[in-house]
Amino acid sequence: MADLGGEVKTRAALPPKRCLEMELVDALTRPLVNFLTVLGRMGAFAVEIGVAIFTPPLFWQETVRAMRNVALQTLVPVIAIMTAVGMIGAMQGLAVIRIFGADHVLSSLLAESILREMSPTLASIMIAAQAGTAIAGEIGTMRVKEEVDALGVMAVNPVKYIVAPRMIALATMCPILNVLASAFGMLGGFVVAVYLKGMTFGTFVANLLAYVDMGVIYTGLLKSVVFGVLIGLIACYYGYNVTGGAQGVGKASNNTVVHGIVAVAVANYFLTSFLIKALD
Repeated sequence: MADLGGEVKTRAALPPKRCLEMELVDALTRPLVNFLTVLGRMGAFAVEIGVAIFTPPLFWQETVRAMRNVALQTLVPVIAIMTAVGMIGAMQGLAVIRIFGADHVLSSLLAESILREMSPTLASIMIAAQAGTAIAGEIGTMRVKEEVDALGVMAVNPVKYIVAPRMIALATMCPILNVLASAFGMLGGFVVAVYLKGMTFGTFVANLLAYVDMGVIYTGLLKSVVFGVLIGLIACYYGYNVTGGAQGVGKASNNTVVHGIVAVAVANYFLTSFLIKALD
């Protein structure tokens, strides 16, 4: 209390302009300090998860259950959004390339954009919104109900039993769902191009993979794995560190979807930049 009183007196003794400057600096630097603090804690948490995953035992039954939950929660939204994106891409693409009489390249451009960029990014965003928030809410509820502490009392590592299976589930299911999303995205583009816009079946299929090599496919798969790990880390971190009861659980779910989407977008830029240089 003495220190606080001294600080208040010191600020009160400062000129109004100087006090305003200190408050402005504090307002500008506090978000950065908070961000770096959370980033450091998340890094330490990631190391703890890595140790839990690569040291036995691994709770396979819990891992399979988490994978099933991720699939059930995200399969329909991922397929729906990528089918719509494929249909829109074909419609917009034909409107442009028909100006140059290059209808035959539509399927190749569609496959390239879906496999490399659209499917990994949009599928991961949907997974963050659906499965990520569900995992954060589930772990947060366990924390509030003191189930996490009860595991520790029973000599069971909570990170190994609760967090590691869900991290593995997201890192595994993201590329699997990405493959399905890519297939349905190209199917949507095929339906629009052939059945609605009059492109011949042979032209679309013959050029589908004409300019797509394995590097494009590997790029999409690598991105989806990285995105899955990021979403899993963010969801588990916020869920595991919930405080404040039901309100804290809601805040953890909200932070998961917002920070998960931002992390996917930022990581996508750096991964794209790195992979373009690596594959040239």
